[in-house]
Amino acid sequence: MKTSLFVLLIALSVFSGAAFPRENAGTSAVKESDVLNTAANWAELVSQANVAELEKLLDATYIHIHATAMVESKTQFLDAFRKGTRKYDPIKLEDLTVQTFGSFAIVRGKFNLKAFTRGKTIEGVNRFCLIIARSQKGYEVVSFQATPIPKQ
Repeated sequence: MKTSLFVLLIALSVFSGAAFPRENAGTSAVKESDVLNTAANWAELVSQANVAELEKLLDATYIHIHATAMVESKTQFLDAFRKGTRKYDPIKLEDLTVQTFGSFAIVRGKFNLKAFTRGKTIEGVNRFCLIIARSQKGYEVVSFQATPIPKQ
């Protein structure tokens, strides 16, 4: 919990400042429909292990926090796909909410996870938080965090 709060606070401080300048530097406020499209695109590309397109979609500072609490950089996350050590069944994002803050947004929701990693299958329902920013390059995914929902 402390880690996720820390990541969120860092993200908020970074995005409100110079990392993603406001309109005067060529960026503008995010649009909810574009943010939802970006989230859906992220889910599709991860499901397909499409490294080439994920390279473009993920910000250079992308952080992926798995439901297992493992934290990976963009390079580490994509390397697992490159090596074939991780594969996801199609990810369908549900119960989405969007909060916008100038040039970035937070998307929250849930998804059913079925992943194959390190010779193991991981399954379960997860809540997630996805941070999407609009920079001069367009919409980019900056951070993802999943939290498993305990089985009842």
